[in-house]
Amino acid sequence: MQFRYPRSFFKLLAVGFFLAVLPLAAGLLAMTLAIQKLSTQSQQAVFDAARIAHGSRQLAEILPTLERAARQSVVLQDASLREGYEHLREEFADVITHMQQLPLDAEMRQLLNRMAEQEAEAYRMQTEAKVDKTQFARLAETGRAMLLHSNAVIDREAVALKTQAEEAEAGAQTQLLVVLPVALLVVAGFTYLLARPIAQIEAGIRDLGERRLHTPVVVEGPEDLVQLGERLNWLRERLQQLEAQKAQFLRHVSHELKTPLTALREGSELLAEGTAGGLQPRQQEIVGIVRENSIHLQRLIEELLRHGEAEFRAARIDIQAVALPELVAHVVDRQRIALEARQIKLQSNVSPQTVRTDPERVRVILDNLLSNATKHAPLGSVVELFAKVEAQQLVLRVLDSGPGVPAAAHERVFEPFYRGDTPAGSKIKSTGLGLSICRDHVTALGGVITVGEGRGDFTVVLPVEVV
Repeated sequence: MQFRYPRSFFKLLAVGFFLAVLPLAAGLLAMTLAIQKLSTQSQQAVFDAARIAHGSRQLAEILPTLERAARQSVVLQDASLREGYEHLREEFADVITHMQQLPLDAEMRQLLNRMAEQEAEAYRMQTEAKVDKTQFARLAETGRAMLLHSNAVIDREAVALKTQAEEAEAGAQTQLLVVLPVALLVVAGFTYLLARPIAQIEAGIRDLGERRLHTPVVVEGPEDLVQLGERLNWLRERLQQLEAQKAQFLRHVSHELKTPLTALREGSELLAEGTAGGLQPRQQEIVGIVRENSIHLQRLIEELLRHGEAEFRAARIDIQAVALPELVAHVVDRQRIALEARQIKLQSNVSPQTVRTDPERVRVILDNLLSNATKHAPLGSVVELFAKVEAQQLVLRVLDSGPGVPAAAHERVFEPFYRGDTPAGSKIKSTGLGLSICRDHVTALGGVITVGEGRGDFTVVLPVEVV
């Protein structure tokens, strides 16, 4: 049987609180009633025992006076003494009647009846103008026995009250042992019911934040939380649409850019081959620069497309063994024309080691750092490139003599499309993507990239395995 959530989260919270408190309240009520019952019984028992004891003492106190009055009335034959004796008998009979109405045990009631019979026998003999000493002695003995028995009743009632108190305490402990697990079970159940939709909402938000847009957001719970889950799912679908529109836009832009770029590359190839006539050495050099830059432009377009893909960060990392000198030489060769055009001298310091990493990602990192240094270094200056392995880490560092990055822009410089001041004399307008793409690759490889102070200084530290 499936649990049906209430319409409101707060109603579910209130129901959970009520059901959690209910067994505790029931246990408290039961203990209160038990204590109240024990209190009532103890009060009644103490009251009855006190009245029995008081009645027994009254009888014990009347008997000597009654015997003396009986003797005097018989010996002196005085009417006033006779009247006093009758009055004492009435008082004695009232006490007997009063005690018979009390909750006496069988033995006490038997003693009381015997005392009444003995007193009646003593009175009969007194009317015959004679007093039997043994009769009053037996009556006094019965009175003492009743007094002792009343004291025993008080002791017995005290023991019974103690026993009832212990039983009430044991019952309260038993109720506590039963009620607490039930309350904890109810709390645990409603904690799960409350935490489940919240966990589903949290998972949905996490999927949206990590761009896992193909997983529907489903929330099971109160109606208001279900509606919140539906809004999150609507947001997920909207983000999917935006991602699709962005991908379509990038495809269209790439197509529009590649068409003129293809014509540019083919034209430079035709000029380089001499199809349109022979070229002078200087013209041939210019055509080569155009050709190299068209290739570079194509690479930038491809990097732009890769940067715009939602799955870029989750792209598969291809770990291979790569020789650092060869990798650096390949990057330097791609940048040779740009370095020569700005008359920049490159000084490289590369460890002759082989490491296991993703060579394509490391190439993109070095290529972007070296390209950035070339753009910002003054004409005719020196750019330094270091690639060393230190403690299972590959340290890449590129320095130039440019003004460097201001401290306020150390974080922004890695943002997509952020462009700082254009270097003096530069004919190339930066796209603002190079360092952003560089940081994406560094992060994907589990490394860090930092910016130095005072000059162009970028350092990348990547975890590698030395072969």
